[in-house]
Amino acid sequence: MTSDFIWQHYLPLYAKHHVTQVLFTRYTAAGITHSEQLAIEKAPALCAHIEHAELFYQQAAHSTVFIQPVLQFYGMIHLFKAAIMMKDPFHPEKTNQLAHGVSSRKIKKKHYTFLEDTVKIQKHGLYTTFSEKLLHCSPRMITCDMHQLFNSLHDPCPSLHNMQTHYLILYSLSMLARYETEWWHRCMTYKETTDYPVIKSFLTYAAHQVPDGMRVFLLD
Repeated sequence: MTSDFIWQHYLPLYAKHHVTQVLFTRYTAAGITHSEQLAIEKAPALCAHIEHAELFYQQAAHSTVFIQPVLQFYGMIHLFKAAIMMKDPFHPEKTNQLAHGVSSRKIKKKHYTFLEDTVKIQKHGLYTTFSEKLLHCSPRMITCDMHQLFNSLHDPCPSLHNMQTHYLILYSLSMLARYETEWWHRCMTYKETTDYPVIKSFLTYAAHQVPDGMRVFLLD
């Protein structure tokens, strides 16, 4: 898999001095006290998140599809954390904010297919924090199925933001790659169902769409 996303877009966020200035400006505008000191303290962490995100995505681009979901999902997590840090220098304030913020069924039913799988949004965690801090909405504690999520990617008026949808799908795929080893191996190797082309095409699409879509939160 290759991605046509140009990571040089993020080069300004590799420079600690520049990031410190950006954080100071944003924290000051938000009325956060001690904004200068907080910007100095948080700049190295934000730079690290950006660099780690690129490393995960670049590694995914040169890796077998077997592990691409895991690499892309953790790359997206680093971009989410960097974007949240742009808004809130005190995150995480509670340990439950460190969780992914979503969950999936632990035991897959017989004749399982990915497009029939579901993912449940939790009350706390990274998904919720990103939604509240960057999208200014409180996500409902609902269960989404993959059919709905994939359809929303092409919906002109989706109920979820594009980055929310990508997060939920990548989370589900990463869980399959990590914990449903037998099914995942069979799907990726023998391509017995329609799941394989859907998953493969999504991973290619997401490799560009996620880092590109996150630019509006990190660079604008």
